[in-house]
Amino acid sequence: MGAAASAKVLATGSAWRLTGRAAAGRRLVDAVNQGGENEQTIAAIFLVKAGDRAVPLIHEGLSAYGPSPTLVEILGSIGTDTARIELQRVASNGSPDLAQAAQRALRTLDEIDRSQS
Repeated sequence: MGAAASAKVLATGSAWRLTGRAAAGRRLVDAVNQGGENEQTIAAIFLVKAGDRAVPLIHEGLSAYGPSPTLVEILGSIGTDTARIELQRVASNGSPDLAQAAQRALRTLDEIDRSQS
C-alpha cells in the first residue's frame, strides 16, 4: 500500500479526532482489518487514543468482519471499564480465536490492576 495509504489513514484519524464523525472512525476500523501493517498500526494508535469513543466502532467491526484478534487487542489497550465489558462479551460470545484473545486481554488488565494495588 505504501506511503499514500499511510497518509490517508493519518488524515482519516486526524479528521475523526477533530470532527468525531463515526464514518471516519469506521474507516480506521477498516484499516485495522484490511490495511497493510503500517496502516493497521496507525489506525490502532488513533483508536486506542480515542478510548471509550472507539469501543462502539470496534464492536461493529467485530460483528461485521471475520475474526479480528487485532481489534480485541486494541480493546485491551484501551483498558477502560467500557472496553472491559466489550472484552467480556467477546470472551463469552466470540469465535474461539476472538474469545481466546479477549481472555488474554482481560487477564493482562487484571494483572495490571493487581500490580497497581
